[in-house]
Formats: sequence, structure tokens, C-alpha cells
Amino acid sequence: MDKDQSGSPAQQPGARSTTADFSQPSVSAAKNFIATGEYRRARLMLEDLAKNAPDAESLLLLAQLELDNPKRHTSALEHLRLAVAMAPQNTEAWLTLANYWSLRGQSEKQRRCLEKILAYEPGNRDVRDALELLLSKR
Repeated sequence: MDKDQSGSPAQQPGARSTTADFSQPSVSAAKNFIATGEYRRARLMLEDLAKNAPDAESLLLLAQLELDNPKRHTSALEHLRLAVAMAPQNTEAWLTLANYWSLRGQSEKQRRCLEKILAYEPGNRDVRDALELLLSKR
């Protein structure tokens, strides 16, 4: 459901453009696509970034989009693993990976992700609470 047909806000005279030039893909352009509901275009742009100039932010955003499609979960996991390897103190990436494992009933892997966050951010009360809740369910 791309909103790139004639008459979209990005193509009306005087309207602010929300489309990006694919010759220079960027995370901010992909975020603009997401904000306007153009998920497919955002995913394609992020895939291009992941292939040609991967960074933790683009990999995380791509993984988050991929998690919405069960056929792309394997790819999402790969991108999440790369994101946390590139930025080992990226809390959002670790939380997304913890959630990935939680949804698959892998509480031990989820626990390890939460503990990774607490290793560099021991004062994160939300993560500490989530870990305590997880451990109390055992």
C-alpha cells in the first residue's frame, strides 16, 4: 500500500515532500517513509543500506520492519545480531532482540539480552523490572 500514486501529499503542489531519492538512501529517509506508511519503500531502502553501508541504526530499523512479516523473521534475527555486534550498547537493539526471543518462548536467550543491557546500564529500572519479572516466572 505505497502512498506514491498520483495525488499523494508528497506529489501535490506546495506539499512537503516525504519521498527520498533512492540514489542516496538514509535512515532518516527510511523513517520518513515509515511515518507516511510506505513500509515497503522503507524496507527496500534499508535493505540497500544494509547491503552497501550497514550500520547499527539501519539494521535495527530494518529488523523491526521485518518482524512484522513472519516470512522475514530469520532475516530480522540476522540483522538484529549484526546491530548488537556493531553497537553493543544499543539498548533498543538489545530490547528488540529480547522481545524476539520472548515471542518464541526462549526465556534463557531473552534473559541474556536483558543482562547485556544491565551490564552497561545498571540503573535501567525498566530492564531490571523486566528481568525480575522474567526470573519470577520460572
